Amino acid sequence: MVGKKIALCQKPQEFFKERVNQVLTRNKISVSENVEFYIVDLLERYMFVNNLDNDPLAIQLLKSQEKGLPEADKIKILKKLGDTSLYVSGFFGDSLTRKVIDLDYYRQMGSIAYRSLSESIKDQQFHELYFELHNHFSGFVCVLNEMSHELLPKTDQGLLQLYEAYLKTGSQAAKKYLVDQGLSPVLIKKNV
Repeated sequence: MVGKKIALCQKPQEFFKERVNQVLTRNKISVSENVEFYIVDLLERYMFVNNLDNDPLAIQLLKSQEKGLPEADKIKILKKLGDTSLYVSGFFGDSLTRKVIDLDYYRQMGSIAYRSLSESIKDQQFHELYFELHNHFSGFVCVLNEMSHELLPKTDQGLLQLYEAYLKTGSQAAKKYLVDQGLSPVLIKKNV
């Protein structure tokens, strides 16, 4: 951690904005200002664990499809589903490997939620925001995953889990992080 400075009095929004910008720039990922702001806001909201929803993702999706549900409630449920899926799969995706409910499940549920939001919302700016989140969901997961590896303690097990995630997704951000840690990741293609 030599050469890195930690600002102890930095506001969470400034901290996350700086980190998100660094990861996006380093990986040459271009996003709209609205999406960048949304991701920073999501990180700030999920600093507190009580903001995570305990309902299973499938139950949340099912609730959003109930007949007679007011549109505002549907939007609120889908937003929470998409946000929870993005945050958990990005920051805690390593813990989802080899689980029944795995990283792919979270990615699919989040992408579906944001797509449904983009189709439900009439406002053009929000439609574009949620469509971009849907369309590049896996990329945003990789951005959060890279941030989590920078911010969370590094262990051999964590590096192994990141390598497994790299094998599964082919994420260039994961590969770069592994190389930066002195490893030479090899992507093995499966013959089907």
